[in-house]
Amino acid sequence: AGMEVEVVPNSMEASVIIEKFKVKEIDGVFLSNGPGDPLILKDEQEKIKELIAAKVPLFGICLGHQLLSIAHGYDTYKLKFGHHGGNHPVMNEANKIVEITAQNHNYNVPDNITEVATVTHTNLFDNTIEGLKYNGSPIMSVQHHPEASPGPHESAYIFSEFREML
Repeated sequence: AGMEVEVVPNSMEASVIIEKFKVKEIDGVFLSNGPGDPLILKDEQEKIKELIAAKVPLFGICLGHQLLSIAHGYDTYKLKFGHHGGNHPVMNEANKIVEITAQNHNYNVPDNITEVATVTHTNLFDNTIEGLKYNGSPIMSVQHHPEASPGPHESAYIFSEFREML
């Protein structure tokens, strides 16, 4: 999507990231996919809360999507049957186009997250939430994997949406 990326470990302090944002060394933060149970990642949840409070633009995928939910006060839950593999149909709620996605997760964000976010994508197998834009914040996330390769590419535009948000 034409962005320069700096990879940092999850151990980096939020204050360092916030300072980099304030002095315009970075434009935003990408919260990557897992693996793992997002509810046990307490340190990461707290760091994300600090980034949210500092209004750092955020984009989360999979585990990042789930951690954003938790950081906003909405715990995830374990799906009865996880979503794994390719060819999962997901509805883009803005244009009603079905995207074929790759997925690999056992946890999901709760439906009541619509109190603070707008659903952008919905899983057509079980109607679970697949994407969000947080109301009044420069924050977006998706549950599926638009970065998957090899795999479906219908959702690759999401990285351009993040660039435009920045």
